[in-house]
Amino acid sequence: MRRRRRNRIIILIFMLLLILCTFAVMRAVLSLPYRSVDIANLAKVEFTGFNGDGVATVSIDDNSVDNLLASVKKEHEDSWFSTSEVEDGDYAVFRQSLSFSIPNAMGLSNGDTVNIVGECDKELAKKLKIDITSLNSEVTVDGLLNVTKISVDEVFKDLNVSFSGISPRIEVALQNNSSQPLVKKMIFEIANPKEYYSEGETVSIHAVYDDEMCRETGYTVDKPSEECIRDYTASAEASYITNVAQLPSGVVREAIEAGKKAFRDANEYGVRIFCEANLVPVYINKQATFTYGPPGYVSSYFKTVFPEKAGELGLSYNDLDIIYDVVISQADGQSCTAYGAVRFSDIILNSDGSCTYDFSSPTIMSMSYYSARVKKNVVDSYKQTHDIERVGP
Repeated sequence: MRRRRRNRIIILIFMLLLILCTFAVMRAVLSLPYRSVDIANLAKVEFTGFNGDGVATVSIDDNSVDNLLASVKKEHEDSWFSTSEVEDGDYAVFRQSLSFSIPNAMGLSNGDTVNIVGECDKELAKKLKIDITSLNSEVTVDGLLNVTKISVDEVFKDLNVSFSGISPRIEVALQNNSSQPLVKKMIFEIANPKEYYSEGETVSIHAVYDDEMCRETGYTVDKPSEECIRDYTASAEASYITNVAQLPSGVVREAIEAGKKAFRDANEYGVRIFCEANLVPVYINKQATFTYGPPGYVSSYFKTVFPEKAGELGLSYNDLDIIYDVVISQADGQSCTAYGAVRFSDIILNSDGSCTYDFSSPTIMSMSYYSARVKKNVVDSYKQTHDIERVGP
């Protein structure tokens, strides 16, 4: 009896151990990953540029990730038992957690090796039963074309940059005279171009080229296109005078004398001036009879246009306005003193220190019985567009 009971106990213990072992094995099997993957297999690497100056870029290989997640999802769906509760959103979150980088991605040559460093949500990978065998991998660089490098100096060596016009109305012209295969194909353009430039202003020239040009010619530059820039200084043989210090006193004296020749036909303003003076004009044969006496110098003003207004329609770069007083008489002997202004514009300073101007045809631009009106017309009306200074002979 005792032996039979002991045998039964042994059998029960054996059966219990068998069940426990079976359960442990099943649990271990159920815990096994569905897929093992080197994370680098979920990335794709591209090499661009040229041998010795290549660049590696890495991105997610969407097809590989899609295939991996589809196969894992099918395993979960087909499994009778599961050690974790996987939701559809877990697959998307895992995809979003994937990222790759290449620490040594620049200045590459064929035969170099680059390191791909991957990152992902490791806990979520375990939940999905994806075994990430490695987060790092090495790839050998290949496929970079062999080209000859040229310098930025060689790029701009045969570029002719010419300046024409009078400052601040200088124009820039570019002429590419290079016979070098790559440079010959380049487009040279002015960075932040303007219609006109001033003496001494910096003009930055950008040489534009791309990889296709380099592949076609077998050359490249030791700097990328966006850095292939050379600065030039705008220059001209002459400039419009921009301040009184540049205006020789001899020029003012010459202008004063030349301006007196504008007082020729007093009938042009005589009637209006006599009316302003409350005098009655006299006509002979229906013609006014006004004449000028010798004009006398009163004052002169030099105006230079504000830089932001330069070149606007109707505005000169500079004006020399000279105000005179002059007696206007008519045939009956009546007379009065009037004030007139003569303007000379765009006086130019040459590189040798001489000035260029035209005082040959002076005309009256403002005249009145009232001196204040003339001054307002030549001075006050221009305070919004010009610097104004009084000058003397």
